[in-house]
Amino acid sequence: MAKIARSQININLSSKGQKTVGKVFYKWAIDAGRAIIVVIELIALGALGYRFVVDRKIVDLHDAIKQQEAFVAAQANEEKVYRGIQDRLKNIKLTNEETANKITIMNEVLKQVSSGTFFSTNLTINQKSIQIDGTTFSIFTLTTFVDSVKKFPAVASISIDEVSTTDEGVRFKVRIEMNQQS
Repeated sequence: MAKIARSQININLSSKGQKTVGKVFYKWAIDAGRAIIVVIELIALGALGYRFVVDRKIVDLHDAIKQQEAFVAAQANEEKVYRGIQDRLKNIKLTNEETANKITIMNEVLKQVSSGTFFSTNLTINQKSIQIDGTTFSIFTLTTFVDSVKKFPAVASISIDEVSTTDEGVRFKVRIEMNQQS
């Protein structure tokens, strides 16, 4: 038989060797997409880790707030005592000021009594006023007394309620209203 000669024909159907613009662009787009996905996943992992850190800080802050609330609640009774002491000290200060003002006016009355210008004097001291019932030799000594009392800054007003003449001299009733301390 006759020998058949074989000849070999290679047909290259793939275009491996050829680089076209489309192939290069698709390859670049796929590589870039993969890189973008990797970067996005790294960012997401970082955010997740940061969230754990922030959650831990929030829990720690809540624990610290609860401790401080317990401390404040424990100090509430001492705060009430402290405020009560402050209120009492304020009241004592106001009482001392009012008393000092009344004592200066009483000293003025005593000065008039000891000098002999007032006699038969009754002194009534209230929270807001001082009332003096007495007798003096003349209206001029009463006027001098009223003028001297007007000079005190604690005096709000002076009213002469009664002036009458008796055998002993001039009978009078004077009411001194005090300024209210606040």
